[in-house]
Amino acid sequence: MVILKNAFDRPNQIGGPELASAGPVTVIYGFGELILPKCLGQSVANIHMLLQDILNMPRWCIATVNGERVGRQHRVRSGDTVEFVFPFGFKGSDEPMSAQELMSWRGLTAEQYEQLLQQGLPSIRAKGQETRHQRESVKEWFSAVPPGAPKWITGKEIEDTLRVWQRYYPQLLTAEDAMEILINVHNLLDVMYPNGCERKDIL
Repeated sequence: MVILKNAFDRPNQIGGPELASAGPVTVIYGFGELILPKCLGQSVANIHMLLQDILNMPRWCIATVNGERVGRQHRVRSGDTVEFVFPFGFKGSDEPMSAQELMSWRGLTAEQYEQLLQQGLPSIRAKGQETRHQRESVKEWFSAVPPGAPKWITGKEIEDTLRVWQRYYPQLLTAEDAMEILINVHNLLDVMYPNGCERKDIL
């Protein structure tokens, strides 16, 4: 958690001195969280614009205030918690995906998708409805790091590698395959850039 004191230094124009002395506002995106003492009365759109680079937020985020979705002109009040959420397509990130949406996102064929279902891919199966999937549950499921992996290989790198490379392979890739790809690329870069000076710009 970071207290950002100077993001909104201009005097608040809607609420007078009593608003300026009220409690701070919390802004969240992903794992990033900021405490803003001086943004009371600001619109959600203005907060998003000013913090877009600081929190690395895409411009098409949707916003909630205290857990309720709001419009971009909504103005925050004392003690509010503003959370920006990255949408999947035109839906909120908490909206379950259809099988077709998941296959497109992960680069899967229908056969590979069925294999994943048999392996326990996180799914929501409501009676009389098609199988759907929570995006974050799927990402977490693909983020398992194989035993014996080098310390520099994280779950995020495993998940990213599977998502990027799966569409180029006819067989279903595993976490072990992703680890092998990462190690091979790492070793190739060691050969190409033995002094490591330029390598950080590639990884």
